[in-house]
Amino acid sequence: MTTPECEAVLAANTIGHLGCSTGNRPYVIPIRYAFRKGAFYSFSLPGRKIDTLRANPQACIQVETLATPEEWQSVLLEGLYQELPDDETWHGEHVYAWSLLQEKGNWWEPGAYKPGETASSGEALLPVFYSIQIESLSGRHATNA
Repeated sequence: MTTPECEAVLAANTIGHLGCSTGNRPYVIPIRYAFRKGAFYSFSLPGRKIDTLRANPQACIQVETLATPEEWQSVLLEGLYQELPDDETWHGEHVYAWSLLQEKGNWWEPGAYKPGETASSGEALLPVFYSIQIESLSGRHATNA
């Protein structure tokens, strides 16, 4: 697939699979995301996913569309994890990521933000917005033609 075809698949979908690893152990989980103009955004509450990405920022995203078992598209995005804290440096991109994500229904799933939820330390669990800075993009497809 061409880069524009891969980007079209990413833009048309909202659920993908994030792959990351630490300690030579792979970890793959479903995520909701937003993709616009070559930028990939998602969010999570603190936990294993964020700990893994902080330890090793190399990540990949796999997204597929399935029309029939014989007609499908699959896109693989590989890149670097970048947190987008709501601070002076990242505020604009943090707000932009939030604005794109909130356009989608149930954008907070499966990371399920629960206001008032606390960590074992008693601190509030704040969502972590992040981007994956694209290093490579590839795709494959099958048609029933």
